Amino acid sequence: MNKKIRKFKLILSVIVGLGILLTSCMKDDNCYSIGDYMVSFGTIEKKSTTNNNYVIHLDAGHKVVPLSTSVPWFEVKNNQRVMVSFNPLSDEKLTDSTLTYFANIYSLRDILFKDVKKYTQVADDSMGHDPIIIRDAWISKTGGILTIDFRYYTQGSVHYINLIDNGEANGVDKPFILEFRHNARGDRKDYPATGYVSFRLDYLKLPGKNETKFYVRYTDYDGRRIDLPETYKY
Repeated sequence: MNKKIRKFKLILSVIVGLGILLTSCMKDDNCYSIGDYMVSFGTIEKKSTTNNNYVIHLDAGHKVVPLSTSVPWFEVKNNQRVMVSFNPLSDEKLTDSTLTYFANIYSLRDILFKDVKKYTQVADDSMGHDPIIIRDAWISKTGGILTIDFRYYTQGSVHYINLIDNGEANGVDKPFILEFRHNARGDRKDYPATGYVSFRLDYLKLPGKNETKFYVRYTDYDGRRIDLPETYKY
């Protein structure tokens, strides 16, 4: 009899809990289902040395606060760039109209994070002269980070990627020219692959200014030189 009573109390508590949750969702518009998920790029801010105590600042200006994770073994680091897939469980709208998502983390992927270099800082044979394709590029709303979604051909070996200030401009008289350089290291072009890389834009800040115009230059597989205009606001 005692076992039945305990079982009944457990079932009752679950029903009551669900009732509270459903009532809360009916009152608010910030409830999500288990099947909802989002994928975005962001930067890790560690809150303590505990591996799962962190916040992800998304490129669109929102934040993700993990309540649980499906990848507890993923070692997060402060200022680490990641692609995150998450299930938002609820959200909170802040005074600046951004959202803080309280979420379950489905997956995290480490994204290469580098500085813009000058020509003199990278050896010519290291920076590379191989073609590449930029599929998309964007600047985060906070943090001054340029992320590039690119495509290349490979047999499967490691390639090198750099963003180089070619010295043609100082950003005042005319926009900086930043060359997106690819070193395939002799790899064969057997099949297409995609990759992502992020660059810190602190290098482009100009005294007394609040924005800097620049071009991202690359050479595609047809030998065309392409300049993509960008504006870094700070």
